[in-house]
Amino acid sequence: MKRPVPGDDVPVLAMRVTQRLIDDYAHASGDFNPIHVDPAYARDGPYGRTIAHGLMLLALVARMLNQWSDGAFDDGGELDVAFVAPVFVGDTLELSGTVEEIVERDGAPCARIRLVCTASGRQVLAGTATQPLDRSA
Repeated sequence: MKRPVPGDDVPVLAMRVTQRLIDDYAHASGDFNPIHVDPAYARDGPYGRTIAHGLMLLALVARMLNQWSDGAFDDGGELDVAFVAPVFVGDTLELSGTVEEIVERDGAPCARIRLVCTASGRQVLAGTATQPLDRSA
């Protein structure tokens, strides 16, 4: 990965959310809250349907950042985010980011990335990621 500069974009990760994707995440995480996995239960809940796990969304953000950085996000990346809306079955997720600045963290250069996360055009997550950069870049 070439060293990013402010204004560089992180390529979009896009996918359609299905109940199968949510159920698969429930099995991987052990989180079987019925608001996620039981459409009949969720129908009577605050959203009227199942919603994706928040941590599933964070895992997808990490996937996007790792794809962009050849896995470097797993070597010390940080997220500072807020969930602002639910993600529903049938939504199309679009996750991306823009490098805002290069900062120093613990004496090492990092890219601060403004995250852009939407579901069928609605903002669902707000925040930033701090991505370690290769010291030799």
